[in-house]
Amino acid sequence: MMAERGEAVDHLRRLAAQLEAHAFQVRLRSPTGLYPRLQVINPMAPARTEDVLAAHEADGEWWFWLSWAGRIGHAEDVATAAERVASVLHVIRR
Repeated sequence: MMAERGEAVDHLRRLAAQLEAHAFQVRLRSPTGLYPRLQVINPMAPARTEDVLAAHEADGEWWFWLSWAGRIGHAEDVATAAERVASVLHVIRR
């Protein structure tokens, strides 16, 4: 389990770097007994946040998931996963 947690954190750190490059605020959380998660905050609308998890399937492939179990992208495709997180947190200005 520790190796899995470490690998999940590694994937989340790579995603965090990509999201920070797009001006999102991120906080990596690794609470005891829970899956590590990346809290992503839209700085233009701080109430807009989302938790992202990294988990592997039975075949060993790692994926990023939104907290409500929406699979958003393969862990090796950080750019696409970051775009999908950004689209979830996007605020339309009126």
